[in-house]
Amino acid sequence: MAIDPAERLLNLIIALTHARVRMTRAQIRATVVGYEASDAHLAPDEARRREAAFERMFERDKDELRRMGIPLRTVVDPTHGDEIGYKIDASDAAMPGIDFTSAEAAALALAAEYWQGATLGPDANQGLTKIASATSAAPRTPLTLGARASSTSDATATIVEARARRLAVTFDYTSASAGLSTRTVEPWQIILRAGAEYLYAYDRDRAQPRTFRLGRIHGKVTTVGKEGDYTIPQPLPEPSWGDTGTAQTAVVGLRPEAGHTIRRRGNVVGTEGDWDLVEVQYRHADAIKDEVLALAGRARVVEPRPLAQSVSQEAEAALRVAELSSTETGGGGDRG
Repeated sequence: MAIDPAERLLNLIIALTHARVRMTRAQIRATVVGYEASDAHLAPDEARRREAAFERMFERDKDELRRMGIPLRTVVDPTHGDEIGYKIDASDAAMPGIDFTSAEAAALALAAEYWQGATLGPDANQGLTKIASATSAAPRTPLTLGARASSTSDATATIVEARARRLAVTFDYTSASAGLSTRTVEPWQIILRAGAEYLYAYDRDRAQPRTFRLGRIHGKVTTVGKEGDYTIPQPLPEPSWGDTGTAQTAVVGLRPEAGHTIRRRGNVVGTEGDWDLVEVQYRHADAIKDEVLALAGRARVVEPRPLAQSVSQEAEAALRVAELSSTETGGGGDRG
């Protein structure tokens, strides 16, 4: 069974670091988890195909190690000069005085998971792999941010880069008051509030500061204008959130074996057909709406009715955007 490339790379680092003298390609292929070992019972054509696949994979991994700054040594056998091996000298790659507790390693893993699927995803994983190979912290355990779509990660990455370069951005956005519209804004700050991400920015069309829930951005975020096109006020004005944050109660319908996060903090108060009815408290309407929408049809808001209607409107708006995107790309084929 294939394993994650980052895990294979970590296995290779560990093996080459602990090699007493060196490891040949044959030894690496036979012993490092993640490479497919040779098999003497294979037909010649299949054996050659697998050998070529291993060579391509190993060459990519060597290039990746060197790109990460890990000193990979090529070691030639003094007796058989044509037999090349590889080794990583730990002293060459040592990072002075660095170590992480289990909690710190988990925080790093969470940070890498945050960028999973985004432009910065490969760099985050590579950095975590290099740190894990040089510390005594526990091995990486995947921390799945199930409600976070990769499109949101990509939007965040684009916005962060645009803010650094002082470029305005434009995107399609759904709000309860205006429905689906196109916004052009000057990014000021990314804010995490009540477990959700917001962009605090100057809205050029409305000529005032606004907060935008990143989960409501549809499609691609694109930059507009020239670099250095705006300045960020110092200090920033206080954001207006449009709610008091007081506790309210919602009744959410959940399909069996779905919505475990909502179930854990709520109480089952009955059933309605195939739906379990769970009563749950919330302080911010956006937070509960995003939780329900992230479950992709396996959850719905029953009460209060205004919240239920708002969830339906946002789901319909997202569906329209998806249908439009599918039409523009010729029927929803592979977009690469």
